[in-house]
Amino acid sequence: MNRVCPTCRFEYGGGEVFCPVDAARLVTTSQMGAQPVDPEDPLIGTLLAGRYEVKRRIGEGGMGLVYEGKHRDIDKPVAIKVLRNDLSRRPDVVARFRQEAKSASRIGHENIVDVSDFGETRYGSSYFVMEFLEGEDLANVLGREVTVEAQRACGIALQCCRALGAAHAKQIVHRDIKPENIFLIERDGVKDFVKIVDFGIAKMGDIETEGQPGRKLTKTGMIFGTPEYMSPEQAAGKELDHRVDVYALGIILYECLTGRVPFVGDTFMGVLTQHLFSEPPPIIEMNPRAQVSAELELVIAKALAKDPNERYQDTAELADAIECALDGRVSRATAMTPPTGRMIPVHDTDPVPRRRRPRWMWPVIAAATAAVLWAWIGDGERPGAEASVSPAGDATTSAAPIEETTPLAVESPTPEEPEPLEDSPSLVNVHVATVPLGAQVLHADGSQACASTPCVLETVSGNPLVLHAKLGRRSGLTQITPTQEETVLIVLKTPKRVARQPRKVAEEPKPRRETNTTTRASDLKVPEWAR
Repeated sequence: MNRVCPTCRFEYGGGEVFCPVDAARLVTTSQMGAQPVDPEDPLIGTLLAGRYEVKRRIGEGGMGLVYEGKHRDIDKPVAIKVLRNDLSRRPDVVARFRQEAKSASRIGHENIVDVSDFGETRYGSSYFVMEFLEGEDLANVLGREVTVEAQRACGIALQCCRALGAAHAKQIVHRDIKPENIFLIERDGVKDFVKIVDFGIAKMGDIETEGQPGRKLTKTGMIFGTPEYMSPEQAAGKELDHRVDVYALGIILYECLTGRVPFVGDTFMGVLTQHLFSEPPPIIEMNPRAQVSAELELVIAKALAKDPNERYQDTAELADAIECALDGRVSRATAMTPPTGRMIPVHDTDPVPRRRRPRWMWPVIAAATAAVLWAWIGDGERPGAEASVSPAGDATTSAAPIEETTPLAVESPTPEEPEPLEDSPSLVNVHVATVPLGAQVLHADGSQACASTPCVLETVSGNPLVLHAKLGRRSGLTQITPTQEETVLIVLKTPKRVARQPRKVAEEPKPRRETNTTTRASDLKVPEWAR
């Protein structure tokens, strides 16, 4: 689908997102408020299925045109998406268009556009009817405001997580999540209410091509989607699952905070190659004014992991991670260390670190326990109650027999109370993460703090802490003075190469020219006339 620069009006047909001349975000003709390409559109003014009146064209998607309509019987506004005429002759595209209608109607979630009817125009083009939305998509918001503050971006992403979670539960993967497909409306006084649209290339687990049993509409090796939001496995044409939508949401969060997608290229394959092999630039480098917490940046980094197994495994995990980040915490899924999957203990509910029992108390407890046991040893082993044994083996009493009396209760010795010691210093937990993950962290003295990030360090509250992270040639340094549990994110950077000055080689002294007044005969040429 071609895009247009709103500044210079130049049209681009590749995978560009921004105009290389004006740096403006490219938009579709409908987003610019342009008039329909064909003012004599034959569908405008017609009646579909005897009840849907077509009023005007309001937009276009990857496979069809979108019209504003009205249900004549109940006077209700509707949106009608009609498959393009040039695509209506291709059975595979028609099947995919029908799949979009079935996908959206099958989910039934408040954050997904509702599809209510399906049919065919008198010109032979397929169409479906959906709810009419008044608002704008996220792409328009970014085109106007460039960036979106973190709280608002997270609120939009959380709604997308819930909607996509409902789709994934029905074995439906959207596969083309991008700002253009996130429509924002106002509902019941709530702004930025999300409606996800355009399931045109959605993958359904139980949909097969008509007439070809066993053959799916989507298969391994086929690449569908918008390159700037494609996951690495999607770019490689591999088998896909719902984690491609998790990756796309990570890209959208990154774009909302920085004002640009992490990977931009001049060609379709140039962008896909970066998704496969390049790390996204740190957010703070792309937008130094970005107000993003370390916890949220760590969430985005995990959502953009190249390996699907190292991402959030579903949108529920991603939503939990976003909510924790908004509260200044790290979720358990975020703290999962790749590739071993070692879980770092995180205080999700109580951020106050639990105080350890002082070491001096263990000997006191042991002594008290031993004293109590000694007090209740059997009568035969108590002092002063030993029995004497005669040589014949008969048990006899001692010379001073003891009268039978009621046994006295023996009090257990009370252990001496230890002298009061000074309170041990308060300890706090510091959660350390790096971008990218897996770095070794060292203290200022060179001792190892942890072998691989993310990790949790226990330190004395109020003491300065200097941490140096290293991963290959990348490194990063930070210094904090923690007074409570907190998270530190260290961005690793590759040192700039310094141009090496060519080594100066000692020049050998030039041989001094001899000034000999005598000239050799062989060097002297005598003119012919003088001979």
